[in-house]
Amino acid sequence: MTTSLRGLFSGVKPVDRQAKQVYGSLPGRARGVVVVGHGTADPVGAAETRDIAGLVARMLPDVAVELGFLEVIGPSIGDALERLATRGCTEVVAAPLLLFTAGHARRDVPEAVRDGAAKVGLTVRQSDALGCHPDILSLTRRRRLEALAMLEPVPDADTVLLVVGRGSSDPTAHRQLHDFIMATGPTQSRVAFGFVAAARPTLAEAIADAAGGTGVGGDRPVCRVVVQPHLLFRGHVEEQVTAAVDRGRREYPGIEWVQVQRLGADPLVAQAVVDRAAAIFSQPA
Repeated sequence: MTTSLRGLFSGVKPVDRQAKQVYGSLPGRARGVVVVGHGTADPVGAAETRDIAGLVARMLPDVAVELGFLEVIGPSIGDALERLATRGCTEVVAAPLLLFTAGHARRDVPEAVRDGAAKVGLTVRQSDALGCHPDILSLTRRRRLEALAMLEPVPDADTVLLVVGRGSSDPTAHRQLHDFIMATGPTQSRVAFGFVAAARPTLAEAIADAAGGTGVGGDRPVCRVVVQPHLLFRGHVEEQVTAAVDRGRREYPGIEWVQVQRLGADPLVAQAVVDRAAAIFSQPA
């Protein structure tokens, strides 16, 4: 874990929720965090996002925490900033629940934050995407191990690890996903990646390449493909990955296809959000 955000707000330790609310409005302690969710029409994905915001709030009992969605559902980022202003906050960090720094992190979230902050007179700074935060790396490895725990062992040399990203037109998308995969320390020597949208290799191309061993090294036949969607919460993108894996099973029945679970509403995700916010609050305004 990096810098502790809770330490930045230490002083009077509230003993209950009411004290927490009072503490958030004390002079010199008027700081808050808006957890920024992407937004989804999937009720499970929306609930998972709310769960993370709730975990962040419990990890920071001395800080005002609100949730705002970028699109699709409410409350909006502007709504969340308005609530923080009502709670007495004057300095806020917008902590996006985004895995990588791409279009949403560079453009959409900053614009929404800027517009919302201007309406209520708040100073708002944005923390980094989750990226290669140690807790996200750890959770990614754990999800992979969980998927394989009850299966018969297959030599790593006969296995392809296929990591699937959401996709972005950002020119750094390939490098960010590649660097993340390598940072997780995969045991497989044959590693590939693909994207659901806006980048190549496409998901269909990646499935075909993994099944044939194309471009993933080694001359041994592929016995197992471990498909790991690098996604936070349930939604349409995960459904597309599941459909692609099902097609892989039909088209390549001689290969065992294993799909890894999304990261989900795990406390490690919330801790990564807290740490990213801490890094901003520790800097001069």
